[in-house]
Amino acid sequence: MEEKKCIGVDVSKRTLDIALYTGKFDLRKDHIKVDNDTDGYTKFEEWSKALSVDKSFMRICMEHTGLYCHNFCKWLEKEHITYYMVPGSTMHDFTVPSSMIGQTRSKTDKLDAFKIATYCYLYADVLTPYKMPPEPLFVLKRLIAERRQYVKHASLYKKQIKDISQYDTKKSIKRKAEMLKDIEAFLKKIDAEIAKTIASNDDIQENYDLLCSVPGIGLVNALNTIVLTNNFCTINNPRKYACYIAIAPTPKESGTSVKVKPHVGKKGFSQAKAELSIAAASCIANEPGIRAYFKRKKEEGKPGGVVLNAIKFKMILRMFAVVRRKKPYVKFDHFKK
Repeated sequence: MEEKKCIGVDVSKRTLDIALYTGKFDLRKDHIKVDNDTDGYTKFEEWSKALSVDKSFMRICMEHTGLYCHNFCKWLEKEHITYYMVPGSTMHDFTVPSSMIGQTRSKTDKLDAFKIATYCYLYADVLTPYKMPPEPLFVLKRLIAERRQYVKHASLYKKQIKDISQYDTKKSIKRKAEMLKDIEAFLKKIDAEIAKTIASNDDIQENYDLLCSVPGIGLVNALNTIVLTNNFCTINNPRKYACYIAIAPTPKESGTSVKVKPHVGKKGFSQAKAELSIAAASCIANEPGIRAYFKRKKEEGKPGGVVLNAIKFKMILRMFAVVRRKKPYVKFDHFKK
């Protein structure tokens, strides 16, 4: 049986540094740099054929680089080539054994590609092949990002009109008011496009409706959860999701001298965490059960941030529960009354 050929790709906006590792390497022969476009992908295919690398035994590994690797991933799936996506933090912490590629103090795109290739060579058997999310999820991800920008700008103009308009000229106030009106109009159009995109996929529509049945969860947090979990396919465990958005407390210990109480770290998708915090605050103000829980924990002496974090985790548990059961959330407080 032919041995798997492991290829590391260092992705940038305009170029791809590609390196082949099969247990040994040649910096000149086993490396190629191509453009990050269709012509570049064709050159890569010709290069791999010249090295007698068959597609069925090819294993490609690259870091998550957002939109920069989107077109290349689409091409790989079209060609039915197995590939893996590795978090940047994982590659940052990975040290290549000197026995594999020798010792070097340099850092170049070429060496990064070989580093990724050696990681693939060592861990290809335990890595899970990556598959791009359905097109509606990708569209929703881009629409959410656009919506955040408009919401941020609208908030800025509202604050200026309210707080410092007395120092501006009448024409300046008028321009800001017109800009705010245009932004709000754009937000309505984006919300309409989001609704249309959700409705285009039955699974997304079903999970979206279920998530919105949870108290405090609206459009933003429902879409965040759907997009970040790949519609609950990539992440189907609430604890993993809590860890992904930096809600899960982590311990820090070393020997007998370093013992830090478990605390929430900063590594994670902080934007989703911040938006879930707003939803948690809304629950404290409007939902009797959550409000009673918050008061009880505060009376016990728990810090407000710790209690708020616990409430966020409760909301995550509820979201995953309604999706798993395929039933809307039921407010038990109504039955108590």
